[in-house]
Amino acid sequence: MRTDGTAITPGAASFGLACWRGAPEAMTVAHRHDDLEFNVSAGALEYLVDGRLVSIPPSTLAVFWAARPHQLVTDATRSLVSWLTVPLGTALGWSLPSGLVGRLLGGGFVLVAERAGLELASRVDVWAGELAAGGEGRRAACAEVEGFARRTAIAAADGGVATSSAPGAGIRTDAAAMAAWISEHAADDLRVEDVARQVHLAPQHAMTVFRRSIGITIGEYVAQCRVARAQHLLLTSALSVPEVGHAAGFRSQSQFYARFRERCGEPPAAYRRRLRG
Repeated sequence: MRTDGTAITPGAASFGLACWRGAPEAMTVAHRHDDLEFNVSAGALEYLVDGRLVSIPPSTLAVFWAARPHQLVTDATRSLVSWLTVPLGTALGWSLPSGLVGRLLGGGFVLVAERAGLELASRVDVWAGELAAGGEGRRAACAEVEGFARRTAIAAADGGVATSSAPGAGIRTDAAAMAAWISEHAADDLRVEDVARQVHLAPQHAMTVFRRSIGITIGEYVAQCRVARAQHLLLTSALSVPEVGHAAGFRSQSQFYARFRERCGEPPAAYRRRLRG
């Protein structure tokens, strides 16, 4: 549950252009949504993204493409966190400088120290009210958010903060290892036995460990990774839609179309036309 009361679901297509601030608990489920996500906290945060732990230092603005399966594993209830989500289509329409979107689509996690013009925490409440009000207020907020994203791209190009992937206490290491291996091999014909073998667990026990730690089944996580891979290929390659489905790991076109539409809200070809048009 988001701190503003909005439910977070594993298959959410997009949160839209939105921002909020609150003190969240660690996420009990890996989820995805087709937005660029910006966040900053007074305390350190730790995310599991594609099965890899990413540490965000205090007062550091983090940006990533949230279509990749991710999960906040830090219990941040004692410090306020500020979030901003920008639908990918909106961000692409802005033609942001310095290749920021390209880095994010490739799986990059951009971190920049807060500085003048990048104080997300001081703006989210104002933007949230203006976005909800509509009219001129919403237009003003949209223009300011675009400017904020541009300043973030400039700061990232000038050099960011190094990411850390040291194991943390927020999640079992064997579950994280399984998630990372799945992310790397999602295009293969995976079986639970293959995943369990990587951490030397019996298949049934591996499924239990994974679900308790990640919040979804191994099969659901594989599907999330494959859909994210398909989105990336649709936006960055010249492969045909059937070729994209196969390259992403789907063994039938019907399964590809069903899974993609379920998670992105539209068929693959429509997604490509809308975001590459």
